[in-house]
Amino acid sequence: MNIVFTVVFAFAIGFFVQQRGLAIVTYLALDAMVVAYQGVSVLLNWMADEPPVAFGPSPSGAFPIEYSTSETWGYGVINLAITTVGVGLVVLGTRVRARRAAGREVAAVG
Repeated sequence: MNIVFTVVFAFAIGFFVQQRGLAIVTYLALDAMVVAYQGVSVLLNWMADEPPVAFGPSPSGAFPIEYSTSETWGYGVINLAITTVGVGLVVLGTRVRARRAAGREVAAVG
């Protein structure tokens, strides 16, 4: 879900939002909502034992719940990497827009 959001929207946000800082904040705010929804979805699917199961075997209903911490850390690292790529795409979008605008100005003067 986070990958699809990043691929589809990150570059477009950078291209259409005029200020780079605002574009990055916009992407991060929207991505935070996507990651939160995705996290709850993965957690509920894990607890309901719906395949494919994340974080090891599903809980048996007893507390404390046992889970694989390495898979949890991996989930976080992967989402951090996806978010970093998304910020890079936003910056790329702002640079492409700036170059296109600069090219129009040069063509209009010459």
